[in-house]
Amino acid sequence: MASGHPVEPESPEFYSDLARRLRDAHRRANALPEGVRIPVIRRLLTVTEAVKRDPVRASERLDRMLEELPPQVGEPPTR
Repeated sequence: MASGHPVEPESPEFYSDLARRLRDAHRRANALPEGVRIPVIRRLLTVTEAVKRDPVRASERLDRMLEELPPQVGEPPTR
């Protein structure tokens, strides 16, 4: 089971939580300065793609990324 997840990977709740955390990660990444934002978003897209093959491992990678991202404060800048 992925770290920090009280539900089984086969359950719909696992995927709902995973989707919520991916949205949160993308919001937080969009708030980063441009020089940092692009590589972080590329990493997030890689994690998103990995969900199709190995959702548990992708969830663990996402957990690590969320720990590295600064918490979101307010709305991300518009481009």
